[in-house]
Amino acid sequence: MEDLAGLLFALASEDRLTLFSAITVERLRLTELARKLSASTQETSRHLSRLQEAKLIKKESDGCFVPTELGRDLAGILPSLKLLNHHGEYFLSHNLSGLPLEFLERIGELERGELGQGVGLILNHTARVLREAKRDVWLASDNVMDLNTIGGGEVGEDVRIRIVVSARAIAGVPPPSGRLEKRIELKLADSVPAGLALNEMLAGVTLPDLTGKIDFNAGLVGSDPKFRKWCDDLFTFY
Repeated sequence: MEDLAGLLFALASEDRLTLFSAITVERLRLTELARKLSASTQETSRHLSRLQEAKLIKKESDGCFVPTELGRDLAGILPSLKLLNHHGEYFLSHNLSGLPLEFLERIGELERGELGQGVGLILNHTARVLREAKRDVWLASDNVMDLNTIGGGEVGEDVRIRIVVSARAIAGVPPPSGRLEKRIELKLADSVPAGLALNEMLAGVTLPDLTGKIDFNAGLVGSDPKFRKWCDDLFTFY
C-alpha cells in the first residue's frame, strides 16, 4: 500500500498530471514542458523529479523526457478515471456491473462523449441516428420495441437495421412486415444490460439505474471514433 500511496501522490497535482499527459504524447525537453505549465524551469523540474521517482517517466540522453513502460500502462488507465470522476453523479446512480469485463476495462474510451439528461433524450438521439444513417443502424434495448414503427419514415431506403433486444421486450409484438422485413436483422438475447443506438458516425449508450433497469432519460452520446467503436464492439458482443 505504501508504494501505491507514493504513486498516487506523484499524480496528486494538476501540474504533474499535465506534464505526465504531455510526455505520454510526445518527447519534450524541460524548457518545452515549462512553457506548457507557464512555470519556471526550476518548478517544472521539481514536478518532473516526482514523476521520475515514481518511475513514470525517464530522461533520455538527448534531454527529452519520455514515459517508462509503467508510465505507458498507467496512461492507458487514466481516461477511465477521468470519465468516472467527471460524470461522478451519473455513475453514482447507475450500475456498470452488468457490462462484460472487457468493456469495463475500456470504459475510458467513452471519455469524449457528452452526458445528456432529460425525458425524451434517448428517443431524440435514436431519431437522429436513424435520420442521419447512410448505410447501417445498430440498436440494442431491453425495452418494448415495435419493429414496424422504427424510423418513423425517416430512415433511408438503403439503410440496413440490426437490432438486439431481450426476448421479453418484443413478446406479443408483430414481426416486421413489408419493406422492413428484408431490412431488419433481429437478434434475441436473454438480457441486454445497456441501451445502444448508433450509425456509422454517431453513437449513444445508456446504462441501468440502481434497480437494474436501463435508464432511458440519461446517457452518453458522441461521434469520437473511440467512443463509437466502444459502442459498436459492445453491440457486436451482444
